[in-house]
Amino acid sequence: MTEKKEVAIPEAHHELLREQHFGFLTTLRPDGMLSTNPVGFLFDGERVRISTLGNRFKVRNLRADPRVAFCVQSASNPMDYIEIRGKATIADDPDRSFFRAQFMDGAGSEPPDDIDPPDAERVIITLHPQRVSAPQLYGGRFDT
Repeated sequence: MTEKKEVAIPEAHHELLREQHFGFLTTLRPDGMLSTNPVGFLFDGERVRISTLGNRFKVRNLRADPRVAFCVQSASNPMDYIEIRGKATIADDPDRSFFRAQFMDGAGSEPPDDIDPPDAERVIITLHPQRVSAPQLYGGRFDT
C-alpha cells in the first residue's frame, strides 16, 4: 500500500480555520473504536496544531496509530465546515510556549497557572492533511 501524499489546505478555507478556536479531533483507539474529542487549535496558514497533555488518551491513540480526522464548523453558519483527514505527529512542548500561544489566541489572556495538574507535560499534535473536504451543503441554499 502506498503512502498518501500530504496536501495543502485550500486557501478558500483558511478564514474558517482562523476564525474558529475549537474543532473535533477523531483518533483510532487500540480496540478499533473511534474516539472524538473537542479540542482547541491554532492554524498558522499552513498547519493545524493542537496543544494537549501528554497523558491523554488521544495522544496514546495517535502514538499507536497516527491516522486522524479533524472537523471545524462555523459558529455563524452550521452548513459551513471543513474536514481534514490524514496523519498526525507529536512533539514535546516543554516550556508550554505553544500552549500559551494557543490559549492566548482563543481566550485572549494567559492561561491560569493551575490549569494543568502539577508536573503535567504538554505536547503539540500537528496535523498532516492527506484529504481535505469542505462541501457546500445542499448547494448553499440553507446558508445563514
